[in-house]
Amino acid sequence: MTLTITLIGGPTALIEIDGFRLLTDPTFDEPGAYQLPHVKLEKLTGPAMSAREVGAIDAVLLSHDQHSDN
Repeated sequence: MTLTITLIGGPTALIEIDGFRLLTDPTFDEPGAYQLPHVKLEKLTGPAMSAREVGAIDAVLLSHDQHSDN
């Protein structure tokens, strides 16, 4: 079995297992302030790679989707 994990940034990682490609919590927004009703989130760094660079994936795992930067 071949396993590769690429940290893209924040909660986003690309997990590749024998050719199967799983993307966790995709966030590809640039750094900046993201206002929620009760708090402001501040992203300090951008993703290590773009969605285009990630390429085709087989599945997405979303553990949360309530953040305005997701």
